[in-house]
Amino acid sequence: MNMMPAARFVKNRYSQDVDRALNLLPADADVDADTLSAAFLASPYACFLLDQEGRVLVCNRRAERMYCPPTHEMPDGLRGMGLHKLTKLTHEETMETLRKGAARSSMELPMVTSHGANAVRPTMFRVALLRSSALGQRLYLLTQDHLKAAADALSQMNQRRISARKDLVEIEGRFVDLHASLIAMESFAHQASHDLRTPLSTISGMLQLFETRFGDDLPDKAHQYLDVMRRAAEQMDTLTCDFLEHARSVSAEVAAEPVDLQVVLEDVRRDLQNGMAPSEFDLRIACPSLTVMAEPTLLRMLLSNLLGNAIKYRHPDRRLRIDVALHTEPDGTHRLTIADTGSGFDPSESEAIFLPFRRLHMSIDGTGMGLSTCAEVCRRHGWSISASSDGESGATFTLLFPHLQPSV
Repeated sequence: MNMMPAARFVKNRYSQDVDRALNLLPADADVDADTLSAAFLASPYACFLLDQEGRVLVCNRRAERMYCPPTHEMPDGLRGMGLHKLTKLTHEETMETLRKGAARSSMELPMVTSHGANAVRPTMFRVALLRSSALGQRLYLLTQDHLKAAADALSQMNQRRISARKDLVEIEGRFVDLHASLIAMESFAHQASHDLRTPLSTISGMLQLFETRFGDDLPDKAHQYLDVMRRAAEQMDTLTCDFLEHARSVSAEVAAEPVDLQVVLEDVRRDLQNGMAPSEFDLRIACPSLTVMAEPTLLRMLLSNLLGNAIKYRHPDRRLRIDVALHTEPDGTHRLTIADTGSGFDPSESEAIFLPFRRLHMSIDGTGMGLSTCAEVCRRHGWSISASSDGESGATFTLLFPHLQPSV
């Protein structure tokens, strides 16, 4: 019921705007009411017709919506208002900008919109000068210039893209250099670890030979010294083997092939049980016959390290139990958990435990390289590994495999 008078009011008001704008234009201007209505008042861009003092004579609907919608208190909206009141400039600064804009046919004004808590938005306008026969003065015709703003934005985007491309080329160059350095370091670590084993084997052999031949004539103190040297040589040999294994996990080519996860776990179980009595631990494996794409040697190294760690760090006051189970997540990811009842570790160390040389149980011999090797094997295959513990009842290691297929 109330919308019809309002709609008629709007229609009549803009019809009056067309007539008023026609009266303000030069007498010889080839512009009729339809052209003015379509090109100015109905334009999707904000348009203003200003007198020579910078006051708004006529504006279109877009301008009113953006800067000052008509209200009951101000039914004429922007008409008669100085343009400077819509900006962050003074009247003098606005007029100076208008004069310079008329000379260049374009200008930028810091317009204050009626949306977004009166946000200031730099706005480009095209500027044209008209002479009004009715007012006997020059008029300013302003049309919001979205094309220039879009062109400027596109130019800036192209500049950023060129800059980003240069940065990308530089980063790629650095990556190539870093990769070459990494390969050289991996090769050096592998070769150094391999070469160190020869003199260590010689030292261990000579110590054993020395004790065999001259042990009967040596005092007890000398035998103690020999034991210290032998243990040091064995520890050095263990560390060198761990370095060699870690270097192999980093530098060995990942020639992935279908591997039955259940078969590898059973092989690792047999290797562990060969050196221990059945009463020392209970290892349970609940894993169906599924195929994973992996490098067989690295996968075996990974599982041997994890199960071997569970045995190595068993609790002295309770029988060790290791449960290996494979779970399928709703998204199709497979989760292999290795849970033990061993000594566990401090929960705050759940991430640091995978760093090289990180030893959480100093009372147990070790180099701190085993879990770092496991993390490296997972990284190279695209798997993930995590660890959790409450520090008392054991530890759980979790491997996430993105894709597993039933074994044929």
